[in-house]
Amino acid sequence: MMKKFAFIGLLLGIVLLPLSVSAGEQVLSINGNDQNAVWFISGEPSMILNGFDLAAAGIATPAVIDRASIAVQTPVPGSSIDVVIYQDANGGSPADATVAGRTTVDITQSGTFTAVFDPAVTITQPVVWVGFYLPVNFEFLADTSGTSVLTYWAWAAGGRFDVNNLGSASVLGPADGSAPVNINMNGRARITVEVTSGTTPAPAANAAPASGANVITQTVGGSAADISYMVAYPDCASALYDTGDEVISFQNFINLHCREVPTWQSPAVPQNYARRGTLYDILFYTPYSSILTQRLNIAVTHCIRPAAEDLDRALVGIAFGMPRQWRILPTERYNDLVCAEVFYGGNLSYFVPST
Repeated sequence: MMKKFAFIGLLLGIVLLPLSVSAGEQVLSINGNDQNAVWFISGEPSMILNGFDLAAAGIATPAVIDRASIAVQTPVPGSSIDVVIYQDANGGSPADATVAGRTTVDITQSGTFTAVFDPAVTITQPVVWVGFYLPVNFEFLADTSGTSVLTYWAWAAGGRFDVNNLGSASVLGPADGSAPVNINMNGRARITVEVTSGTTPAPAANAAPASGANVITQTVGGSAADISYMVAYPDCASALYDTGDEVISFQNFINLHCREVPTWQSPAVPQNYARRGTLYDILFYTPYSSILTQRLNIAVTHCIRPAAEDLDRALVGIAFGMPRQWRILPTERYNDLVCAEVFYGGNLSYFVPST
């Protein structure tokens, strides 16, 4: 029996666009407007996937993905939902895409749900598919931007398919009204993904640098930039932060602290880089003295004053997560400072390319 999905209608006042983009992290969306349609799953559990062309978005590989989100209308609490990131070398149908990362979540509330991948998922191919394997009666949002082949459906009649092999789904196809899905969503699912371009998680301690690997480069900041808000931490003389972000953007909701820590506390250094200078530990506190461990909604600009001989190639890095892993951040140079947008507390230092 053909599987059926119901279109419930338009919701007004739910605006998920525009999505913020900042140095070092990019939120990718294929949605084309802020109007919403509600869709629900019936018959069998179904995977809803959005495809993202990293090259078209200017994302260099290798890249890392640490979060994927879906807009939820009505969840089914207590159901295990697989969130799977696939990578695809040739685009088109994801039938031959391979699993790059997977996590299992329980979505209990309406609104935008974000799945966190810890450690982050490394992507080496130009096309990414992000899928949520949803239970029966789950309701999610799609936009109304018009017929598209960028949202796919996948299911197995009367049961489940192996998420490690999309080709094992008895039905797999785009939501453009064509067979075998035969559903025209007239839009795209509101599934987004957060990507950091051109970086890799830390390798094993004895791993050798990869020949010809993609390495982030430093750029020179514009001469008109105002860095007067940059102030050194009291206990970290060569590490500075943007007081404008603290006072204006966060309206003093966060308090920032920094201390120098022994170099042996550094996580393993990423391939193709050498860590230089002091190792810092930065903490973000709420007014209630709670340490913020999750990603900040707004980045706090941080700068480091590197050694003079490293200035023209130094790159800022932040290490976070459990266990902590370094992420090399796109870096801009202003006078004798190298600066980057920081979304997490953790270890802070600077690196230079070693290849």
